[in-house]
Amino acid sequence: MKRILTAAFAMALLAGAGAAEAQGRNRVQIEQRGTGHGVAVAQNGDRNGSVTVQGGRGHYSQSVQTGYDNFLRVDQYGTRNSATTDQIGERNLAVTAQEGLNLKAQTFQRGYNNVAGTAQLGVNNRAVTDQAGSNNASAIIQTGNNQDVAVRQTGTGNISVVVQSGYN
Repeated sequence: MKRILTAAFAMALLAGAGAAEAQGRNRVQIEQRGTGHGVAVAQNGDRNGSVTVQGGRGHYSQSVQTGYDNFLRVDQYGTRNSATTDQIGERNLAVTAQEGLNLKAQTFQRGYNNVAGTAQLGVNNRAVTDQAGSNNASAIIQTGNNQDVAVRQTGTGNISVVVQSGYN
């Protein structure tokens, strides 16, 4: 319930009066430590950006960007952390780093220059990267037990590298 309220509050803030100011240059930096925190980042157009750092237990991060120069970085340290990143168009780039137990990362990108990177160090890993069109790339590195990966790429440059170490 705390997560739902936190996400709803964050989305309400972003949709409110401050959202018009955020569209000019779009920079967001969030740092959280402790237990059970949630982050919801929504950016629409222009230069975008976004860095989220979470340490502790039971955190989740959900970030959505729509257009222009994009960029997204999520760092999570601890146990039972989850990150979902969704970018739509222009220059893209999404990096997710997770260290700990019971990690989950998802990255979705649609069009233009793409590139996505996910590193998971720990146990019970899961990473999904889904890209659609243009120059693509993608790299996933997982160390620990029980890795699980799914990479889907569609059109143009493609290239994907998956490295898994440990036992699954």
